[in-house]
Amino acid sequence: MATAGAETTQEARRSLAAAGGDGDGSGGASSSSSRLPRVHSCSASCMGRTIHFHVTLLEGSCFLWVGGAGLGLNDLQVAVPTKYDPIPSVASIIGDSDGPGGNLAQKLSRKFGMLVFMSYNIPESEPEMMLAVQKESSNLLTELLAV
Repeated sequence: MATAGAETTQEARRSLAAAGGDGDGSGGASSSSSRLPRVHSCSASCMGRTIHFHVTLLEGSCFLWVGGAGLGLNDLQVAVPTKYDPIPSVASIIGDSDGPGGNLAQKLSRKFGMLVFMSYNIPESEPEMMLAVQKESSNLLTELLAV
């Protein structure tokens, strides 16, 4: 399992580098790193399946779409950090609020202290797949927010 996580991180970094450095579509052009919104896309291989990650960074929030080749918006959750509770509140916009998208949005919102819109579109995900996607999403956002 640790090997799959290492493979996905390395492949995602290669995809970002191939997309022009930071994956914003500028082809490495000199643009301010604090300019928002920024859009990033990469793919990773998790448990023999290709998973696509699309991140849109906004001021104080982010939108993260995770899915396979089917490309759809069958799930959309939003997690909001509050000063009243250490665990962010989650609202379901599309799909099941108790599904993997809501849980992942909540964990990312807590870790990064920001509003997280999350769309998790991987049908029939095993627990190992969800864990690998969670780890890869966290690593990807950590890398992108450090820029």
